[in-house]
Amino acid sequence: MSRKLFSFLLCFFFLFITPQSVYAAQEVYLGGDSIGIKAEYDGVMITGTYSFQANGKTYDPSSTFLLGDVIIQCKGEVISNLEQLYAILSSLQNTENTVDVKIKRNDKIIDKQLVTVYDEKKNNFQSGLYVKDSITGVGTLTYIDPGTMKYGALGHEITDADLKKIAPIQSGSIYDSRVTSIQKAQKDVPGQKHAAIDYTKQIGDVNTNTPIGIYGNYFGNKEHSLIPCALKEEIVLGEAYFYTVIDGNTVEPFKIEITKLHSQKESDIKGIEFRIEDERLKQKTNGIVQGMSGSPIVQNGKLIGAVTHVISSDPMKGYGVYIDWMLENTKQ
Repeated sequence: MSRKLFSFLLCFFFLFITPQSVYAAQEVYLGGDSIGIKAEYDGVMITGTYSFQANGKTYDPSSTFLLGDVIIQCKGEVISNLEQLYAILSSLQNTENTVDVKIKRNDKIIDKQLVTVYDEKKNNFQSGLYVKDSITGVGTLTYIDPGTMKYGALGHEITDADLKKIAPIQSGSIYDSRVTSIQKAQKDVPGQKHAAIDYTKQIGDVNTNTPIGIYGNYFGNKEHSLIPCALKEEIVLGEAYFYTVIDGNTVEPFKIEITKLHSQKESDIKGIEFRIEDERLKQKTNGIVQGMSGSPIVQNGKLIGAVTHVISSDPMKGYGVYIDWMLENTKQ
């Protein structure tokens, strides 16, 4: 092959491949919608233990079960939610019952025995376990890819408050959500959006929980406007807007000032620093509040990022993640 022909083929290769990884020209549907989120575990998670006394004995399951263990089977039956586990344990009505369970601990499947004590007078049982099967909350939709209808939201991970780390969720759903009131932010005390989640209107699933947002398939029918996305290099200090809901389900833009941009070679949730400049938002929320996470940030007509965190010592200031990093999770 001649050098000239080789050069031509090399140029053609790069012309064909490069547009797939350049997001400056990519358009997405702009979010800003308030969404309800329900993330489910692959079984029933143990969030704590307690000791109790019954029949002159002390029962303490802490030597058998650990925080973060997930019960996936009980008496040979696969367990996916609390109702299933409760039904099995309620059926064991001896004074003391020992039941075989399988748990998942750090990706290992382990056989254990759970002891329950039945109180005939109270018609209930005790196990010494605190458990849950899901996490619910409110956040903000960032964007939807019009080609694949995959979405990005939240801008940071769903965290399990009991485990104090990213939640090991198996699946989840997002729902329509209506903001009913705002608990204002205070110094070192986070504010919060209070919202009513409509669990009859699922608008998407959750199949990925990452440090820079949650992702899944969107199948809602609300109309959204197309907007081009910006590369990190296009963003400048100065005026911008983030879109969010502070009343009902109306998405509105609020003025901010971008005060600092961090150079990043790897994804991180704190790439953009900004300050709220919108007077109406200041009056309504007194700053950034929980539930605004994922609110899309727009500058010069382009989507540049999403709100992720508030600076607790000054709730008028916050951080955002670059949209480049979020798009990496929905480009395929």
